[in-house]
Amino acid sequence: MKKLFTLMSLSLLLFSCSQDSEVSDMNVDEQNAMNLDEQVAAGMFDNSNLGIYEGVFTTLDGQNQATIRIEMDSKNNPLVMFVFPEGDMKSFRSNSKAAKNQINNLHFESDSFEFDFDVNDDGSNPVVSNITYMEKKGDVIIFKETSKSAVSPRTGTYSCIDCGTHPDLGVGKTQTFNAVLRDGVGSPESNWDFQFTLGSKVYLGTGAQSGCETAFGLTTCDVIGEGQGGSGPFYINGSHTYYSADAVSSCSRIEGNILYDSYFNNLDAELSFKTNGPTGEGNNCP
Repeated sequence: MKKLFTLMSLSLLLFSCSQDSEVSDMNVDEQNAMNLDEQVAAGMFDNSNLGIYEGVFTTLDGQNQATIRIEMDSKNNPLVMFVFPEGDMKSFRSNSKAAKNQINNLHFESDSFEFDFDVNDDGSNPVVSNITYMEKKGDVIIFKETSKSAVSPRTGTYSCIDCGTHPDLGVGKTQTFNAVLRDGVGSPESNWDFQFTLGSKVYLGTGAQSGCETAFGLTTCDVIGEGQGGSGPFYINGSHTYYSADAVSSCSRIEGNILYDSYFNNLDAELSFKTNGPTGEGNNCP
């Protein structure tokens, strides 16, 4: 009887292992059937350096802007895509595959772009450095997408409303004002990161989204932020508007005014900014 019980236990154990193997194989097949965006949304790369990184790029002179997206999986050399405001896209792959440990100086190079990419083994602290576009130096801010944080980059510009005689802010002079939403378009309380150029230098700022109100299918949120310019602080006062029903792929824009409290001859300058974003079908963003 004892031998029979032992044999039955072994049989059950083998059957259980067989079932576990089948489930494991099925999960792998299902995972392989997913595209990279679906894998990221499912949390498969939340604690890995593999996955998707998104952000914004500008040349230091403020004349060229683009969103940047880096895709890294275990099968192919990492892919980068730059999308310009006019819709033009440049994509190419790095010189080598991504390691699963900390990445240092992963090199990307094409006929127009060149840069290095660093990131920790868990996907934290991604950095794009030494970037040039058409031999012009540039700057990138970039963040990793996870299942809990959908990164949404925006290219944009600012121009002066009242700039007086400030040497870096001539009336009608348009420069970069890019923005990255790090908590998803449809999240009422989200954080913004800003990237702007001034006098051939790049400065960064941050902002918080709050006070969202919805009416007639549109949600409008206040965006309050600040940053440090070359000769004083920026104070950012804007709004984010998006279609409530389809926040990811439909209309989404941020716009507003900036007060530049410049130390240059105690001159305060007022600026206006607007970012590009998804505009819905037929560019019907209101």
